[in-house]
Amino acid sequence: MRIGFPGTGTVAGHRTESARPEYEIPPEPDMIGKDTAELACPQGAGIEVTLLWHRTSGELIVTVSDVASGAAFELPVAADEALTAFHHPYAYAADQGVAY
Repeated sequence: MRIGFPGTGTVAGHRTESARPEYEIPPEPDMIGKDTAELACPQGAGIEVTLLWHRTSGELIVTVSDVASGAAFELPVAADEALTAFHHPYAYAADQGVAY
């Protein structure tokens, strides 16, 4: 009798060939250009918000595009404010006095 753990591909502590990896390596950030990496880009309700990082300068930029109207704007952000600006770009833009 072989004792194993269902769904793990192990039998009595030994891996079989059908075993799934214990973890998956996350993909590299999307490369916009040699110097720019896309760190995050959720899409929903026709609004695209992207967090970009420029490798050489260290600059972070949140871009916002309304697919339906074609309106777009960019927000240069400090590292400690990047996630706030990314998750709430319209509120962040209003707080910074950026017209959109």
